[in-house]
Amino acid sequence: MKKYFSSVLIMLCILLSAVVASAEKAEWKADNYDLSKVQKIYVEDDVEKDESVSFSDLETLKVRQSLDENEKYIKKYRIVNNKDIADAVLSVKMLTWGTKKYWVDEQTVTENQTITHTGKDGKTSSVTIPVTVTKPGYYYYTQYFSAKFVLTDKDGKTIFERIDKREDEKKAYDMFNRAVKDFYKDVNSLK
Repeated sequence: MKKYFSSVLIMLCILLSAVVASAEKAEWKADNYDLSKVQKIYVEDDVEKDESVSFSDLETLKVRQSLDENEKYIKKYRIVNNKDIADAVLSVKMLTWGTKKYWVDEQTVTENQTITHTGKDGKTSSVTIPVTVTKPGYYYYTQYFSAKFVLTDKDGKTIFERIDKREDEKKAYDMFNRAVKDFYKDVNSLK
């Protein structure tokens, strides 16, 4: 039983070490800012990109779609389509966006295998034995992004700012979509 448990534990550790998922947030909020002045928010149409960031036209459309579709989560403010009448402006700058490739070395592990035998008399017997198995090395891929969300007032003073970094085996767009939703929900908590 101990050998079986240790084999399972080793396999679990190997599987968990192969999965890379991370999320980090750093944010800043203006102290003593009178948020009652902010009633209407304008969301910038274009997502600014850092020089090192490039993504396809389709990804650009998906990023913009994410900003539009998640506006419903900003419930304590009114979203407006005219920057001139807005009390605050939300802008997004993509800092990083891409794919990483990781190598997992060959692993030699001991697994328990059960061998079952049915005799001529119809009786079945089985035995469990430890077997050493070598699993070949392999590559796996993750996607990542980091984005800076900034909410400024009419005068350009920063009210709230967040840098959100995420990496996982999920698509970068899906992670970005979740980050937008989280940011929009947190904008509500400012009021």
